Amino acid sequence: MKKLPLVAITMGDPSGVGPEVCLKAVRSPRVLRGCVPLIVGDLKVLRLHAKKMRLPGRLSPVSPESLEEAGSAGVTPVFDLANVAARDRVFGRVRSGLGRAAGAYIEAAVRLIREGKVAAMATGPIHKEALQAGGYPFPGHTELLAHLVGKGKPVMMLSHGRMRIAHLSTHCSLREALRRVKRRRILYVGRLLAETLERLDGRPPRVAVAGLNPHAGENGLFGAEEAKEIAPAVGDLRAQGIDAVGPEPPDTVFAKLRGGQYGGAVAMYHDQGHIAGKMMAFRFGGKGGGAVRGVNVTLGLSIIRTSVEHGTGFEIAGRGRADASSMVDAVVLAARMARPARKTPLNSNRQR
Repeated sequence: MKKLPLVAITMGDPSGVGPEVCLKAVRSPRVLRGCVPLIVGDLKVLRLHAKKMRLPGRLSPVSPESLEEAGSAGVTPVFDLANVAARDRVFGRVRSGLGRAAGAYIEAAVRLIREGKVAAMATGPIHKEALQAGGYPFPGHTELLAHLVGKGKPVMMLSHGRMRIAHLSTHCSLREALRRVKRRRILYVGRLLAETLERLDGRPPRVAVAGLNPHAGENGLFGAEEAKEIAPAVGDLRAQGIDAVGPEPPDTVFAKLRGGQYGGAVAMYHDQGHIAGKMMAFRFGGKGGGAVRGVNVTLGLSIIRTSVEHGTGFEIAGRGRADASSMVDAVVLAARMARPARKTPLNSNRQR
């Protein structure tokens, strides 16, 4: 019987919905079929959330030395940092101590991966204001992870079914995003996406590269970026043996991706890819509420990291209403990415 990978799940901000979605996700049959989930967080906070929301399941603290034996039936192992004071066990509040605690969970999970004790990590939602108030001067998870790992150029990929979208840029102004549409960056992101999809799917993918301007520039009528930067980068990808197509008109490329014409797509900036991805993954009702699916994957680092596609949900924290679907998806994908590569070497069919 094959041993399942151990996946660390960081609890996120202790006063948000992170603890709740963690507690729900670790009981999912999809999660338990693919990995041994390990929550990295504060055990007393988890028990508080479980009691208030009547969430079933046993939680048991584990040490780094006992991780090998983690995963007995019906018991969820918790790597307990015990770093939330009693006065800070609250719901829906921004507090520096909670931001500091959330940052510590991320640090601990990265350390466990680098020590070879866990295979991958899936992260719960953090509150950026609380994180920075807690002493972590980073705009979000991705930048903090890049700092902790110490090398690599991170790339964000949204994943939901056929919608696998890698982004040239993410959290910056649109003006700055336009400046980052460069041939070298497109080549890097496109190759990284192709390698990731080949590992996940077991076959070389067809990758679409979106244009930047309406109608992909219409032969220079609406902008020069396609001719100067994007088309040459697509040529570079093809020269490296990657089946790349583009620049594709951005108003149709994601519909084609959904239809299965491509294995994945490269978006030129944050909202170009996010709007398309979230239209597929998010469901909201006319009176509010809904369900969030989809996974945020960080490519380009030496560790495997996935994340939920939603925020801390302070407005519903402690009410038992948080949907754990995105966390389930994130853990399942992290476990899938942690599996050994197939015997055929990655990119063996490509030119070096």
